[in-house]
Amino acid sequence: MRPLTVVSGIVVETQRFINVPMRMSERYLARERRELWLREADGQEHKWIIHTRALPARRGHRVELLLRRDWVVGLLNVSTGADVNYPRADPPFLLRGVDLLVVLVLAIGLPAWLGALGFVLAALAVMSYLAFAACARAVWRWGLRRQVDAALAEIRSADYIARRQIP
Repeated sequence: MRPLTVVSGIVVETQRFINVPMRMSERYLARERRELWLREADGQEHKWIIHTRALPARRGHRVELLLRRDWVVGLLNVSTGADVNYPRADPPFLLRGVDLLVVLVLAIGLPAWLGALGFVLAALAVMSYLAFAACARAVWRWGLRRQVDAALAEIRSADYIARRQIP
């Protein structure tokens, strides 16, 4: 797995947004979205969007964010000691929109190519694909949870906090 990036700073502002009721074609990770503004040690402010209900930080708290690319996967509030592992608290879906495309290609392509035998093979291929995709993503999510837990434990250690500059 890719290493996680740590961003530290002081919470300047937080805003909570509750999403509108879900439409038939929409999927989102959580019904709530948080915008978190951080002031880093160099004085720059950055906005992070977290799709979750849990945000154990308020204005003025010093926090450490764990990032995987631009996705916030963990947060440690240094001021209060509270932390949250977002893949554990609000896990991503095991099946995604791209899976529907694969299922459609298999369900249409195999019968068109092989005739009546294609229907049987398409049903088997669709079930196998969906089971494999869900299991592979569950294993990936399990590994990410463990990686975030280990990173939060390392950040929580006293020597890590002492090495970081306190803004």
